[in-house]
Amino acid sequence: MVEAAVVVPVAMLLVLLVVQCCLWAHAATVVQSAATTGVEAASALGGSSDAGASAARQELLATAREVVRDPIVRARSSTGGMVVVTVTGSTESIIPWLHLPVSATRTGVSQQFRGSE
Repeated sequence: MVEAAVVVPVAMLLVLLVVQCCLWAHAATVVQSAATTGVEAASALGGSSDAGASAARQELLATAREVVRDPIVRARSSTGGMVVVTVTGSTESIIPWLHLPVSATRTGVSQQFRGSE
């Protein structure tokens, strides 16, 4: 009987840890998807870094509302026509006080028409 008092809480903690790890993996995948969507919108012909950030936020609202806490989306244009979108946040917690960080950065080339040279 005493063994059960030790084994059951340890087993429950292990199950919660596995579920927390699965939740973290799902959140990481969703954040990567949002960053990819953002860079696609920003690098499209006529796109901008604002359009990329907006698209990434929309993707997060549609797919990660319950999974990613406090998401932050940053999009910027860099030299050479490159666009960079970064999405960061943390996972929802099943185990109290355990908020694992997730982030993804995607880079793309801004599409534009070039005149004949």
